[in-house]
Amino acid sequence: MRQQRGQAEVAASADFELEILETSLVVAALLVGLDGKVVASNGRMRGLLGVADARELIGRPLADVLVDPADWSLWQQAQTAGQPVALRLRARGGAAVLLRGDVRAVGGGTRRVLCGLFVDGSDDEKLRSAVQQSARMEALGSLTAGIAHDFNNLLTVLVGNLYLVAEDLRAQPKIFARLKAARDAAKRGADLIKQLLTFARREELTVDSVEPCKVVAELVPLLRRALGSRITLETELESGAIAIRASQAQLESVIVNLAVNARDAIETKGRVQIKVRRVHIAAAEAVQRRLPKAGHHVSLSVCDDGCGIPSDVLARVFDPFFSTKGERGGTGLGLSMVRWFAEQSHGAVELASTVGKGTTVTLLLPLSQEQPVEAHEMTMPLSTLPTGSERVVVLAADEAVRSTIRQILEVLGYTVAFTADADEAVASLRAEGADLLLIDAGARDEAELFGRARAVRPGLKVIVTADSSGLDRVRAIGATALPKPFSLADLAGCVRRTLDAA
Repeated sequence: MRQQRGQAEVAASADFELEILETSLVVAALLVGLDGKVVASNGRMRGLLGVADARELIGRPLADVLVDPADWSLWQQAQTAGQPVALRLRARGGAAVLLRGDVRAVGGGTRRVLCGLFVDGSDDEKLRSAVQQSARMEALGSLTAGIAHDFNNLLTVLVGNLYLVAEDLRAQPKIFARLKAARDAAKRGADLIKQLLTFARREELTVDSVEPCKVVAELVPLLRRALGSRITLETELESGAIAIRASQAQLESVIVNLAVNARDAIETKGRVQIKVRRVHIAAAEAVQRRLPKAGHHVSLSVCDDGCGIPSDVLARVFDPFFSTKGERGGTGLGLSMVRWFAEQSHGAVELASTVGKGTTVTLLLPLSQEQPVEAHEMTMPLSTLPTGSERVVVLAADEAVRSTIRQILEVLGYTVAFTADADEAVASLRAEGADLLLIDAGARDEAELFGRARAVRPGLKVIVTADSSGLDRVRAIGATALPKPFSLADLAGCVRRTLDAA
């Protein structure tokens, strides 16, 4: 009884503190007696700790609330040191709450208490984490942009020569089919570079109307090889054509990414299901599911019966660079790219998981009424491509790229002069003239070279090959832009259109 009366007296001596702080939406206050037991707290502190009734804290040792009981000594030292203190308190449910502030003595004698005034320190950590993630994304963008040029040069040479070889072997269907498969794989590599550039905000997203059911069906052979024999792959695809507005290359990447994540969540044998169906989302439901608008959508789900994800981790799985794979590896970019793709496609992504039962990731993407675009390029015979006999000067620093462009143009009938030096290119234009200058954009200043070439030959037609991130820059100087890597048909058509333009 005496102890209870003593605690009441101590609490009363601090009433003036709590009256001021009880209405605070920012400052969390906690009063602790010299015996280490909680005397009082304000509403903000109880809110952070998930405590509804103030009586749940009164009389409890502060050490029971601290994540690390040893922090009690920091609490005691803070009153005399005059230095800010950071403490972690355990909220209801076990979550740790980081608090930053200071501790000071209130009252005197037997009524002396230590009053801690804090703010939620997790905001600082979130800000620091966001800054770090932003720096990582910037580094990723710089790294990707740095290698994109060299990688696209390799693919330009690979794709160009595969086209040339395929022309010689068109009469041998088996070999021709293999070369076409190799060419398609090389172009997929270019799509992957575009995805990274887009994700790193170095390039705008380009979309078409594509059919998710068709994309999934065509990916099944690849997915079966990627998942391995221990995983059973099942698909449930809605009959009839349903389309969305999206990048097919990115949609393929998302599906493969989610399937591989599902595989990694299954320790022994298991099952992965991919489902695509049409759904209608009402207005109220759209708000609840964080969709930009209601209406008809396409639901694409990837389900597994793996280990599942703990509830305390679910909130972070879409954060860039956060990985649940631990020592098994993982960049932590997979699910963040999935969410980014969904948002860029005006949809949303949802994740439901139960530990020991499995995980389901669902993309909800708006249904498109546009006619789907045929993504697979036909290999047109050389005889059907536009040709010519004009003189073309090719300027390219990379020898392999220069040689590939020269060979393609000569096959098409053009007279080609080629060089790796800008001064030589200008001198060739001055001495022998040309109908077209083709520049492979790289480190050189194509704008300056464009001006020099036009000064020598006013009205000269100019094509600049460039990575997709540099196409707008090329168009801005008045030249025709040709994205890399390009096919034989791309180059033939671009050259002919440019020469024929008024």
